[in-house]
Amino acid sequence: MTITFANLTNEKEEMLVARENAIPTFELDFWSDEVILDPYPHYETLRALGPAVWLSKNQVWALTHYASVREGLLNPAVFSSAKGCMVNQPMNDATQGIMLCSDDPEHLAMRRLFARPLQPKALAELRPRLNGLATAKIDELVNRGTFDAVADLAQFLPLTVVTELVGLDAEGREKMLGWASGIFDAFGPIDSPRTLSGLAIAQDVISYVLERVERKNLVPGGWGEALFIAADNGAISEQTARLMLVDYLTPSLDTTINATSAAIELFANHPAEWAKLRADPSLIPHAINEVIRLESPIRAFARHVAQDFVVGGVTLEQGSRALMLYGCANRDPAKYPEPAVFQIERRAGDHLGFGMGTHLCAGMHLAKLELEMLFQALIPRVERFKILEASRKPHNTLRGLSRLIVGVEGRTLA
Repeated sequence: MTITFANLTNEKEEMLVARENAIPTFELDFWSDEVILDPYPHYETLRALGPAVWLSKNQVWALTHYASVREGLLNPAVFSSAKGCMVNQPMNDATQGIMLCSDDPEHLAMRRLFARPLQPKALAELRPRLNGLATAKIDELVNRGTFDAVADLAQFLPLTVVTELVGLDAEGREKMLGWASGIFDAFGPIDSPRTLSGLAIAQDVISYVLERVERKNLVPGGWGEALFIAADNGAISEQTARLMLVDYLTPSLDTTINATSAAIELFANHPAEWAKLRADPSLIPHAINEVIRLESPIRAFARHVAQDFVVGGVTLEQGSRALMLYGCANRDPAKYPEPAVFQIERRAGDHLGFGMGTHLCAGMHLAKLELEMLFQALIPRVERFKILEASRKPHNTLRGLSRLIVGVEGRTLA
């Protein structure tokens, strides 16, 4: 029998079609406004497709189940951060050398230095300061009766504390919130207008830390100065010290801000859960974890697939990119019964909202402490929250409210 080239071509095409048909595929744009603003029905679709799903519109893989995301985060040899955690090459190239975009041993060396002031023992010294700030701010807002839980409340502690502790100069203090949001937008696909505007902001941030930060203008004793001292001692290079300022800027702001405003929205919509928390403040740590599980502030980070790897019977090819869908995994019913229900008594401390493994969020303890201080100040002063206005703006990486006007009822005035 003679096999012609035409037959070979046809057979190859048929094999490719058969392979594509066998791969679980999601055809919507993961970065579309539709998916971003109302993600949870799409997460259900993605989980139903399997633990690894091909996003055909975006040409990336997505890990969707709690188990597959957790296993991916714990396997940096396959799912590497060293070639960037974004889905566009310009941003992956620009962020080479920052802590987020590195693997061990380089990552571990930077993390040990970076996380030193963020450990619970170090943060214990910060508790009285945070308590005073939170109490004064809550008194002001409760006395007012109505406020924006995003701009007036959620942004207050992260902006005040991070500005103070990092010790940025005037330019950094003025621009840091916009910088952080823009950098996260730049994580998206290159054909997204939000990514393009974010890339311009990211370039300004990188220019700032590499060229415009002057050590003499940093606050003495701040975290930023500590990075330069480490460079003086030979622990890291000066360029690494400068790039690590970006690591302090981005994770310390929007994630905590979005978790705080999400908490107020959830408690307003679930007054019985707020009553539980008021009756038993020892539930605060569980409530914080449940908020972050249910409304994960980070939608997804990407990883470089360093070698062929099978997930759920599907082979992720070396050189491809895989998204770790934190918000999707955190609502997996195989892990959390009734995952869409807000239950502050749920023991959700193993959620993936802070990541897992070597890249577990270094600022996690600070974020939890800030939320704890706000809850402790709110509990004796507010019986109920009432939402008067709520809105969101689409963002490539972050899930959060842009505005949340609330009234407080049954309040105890200072």
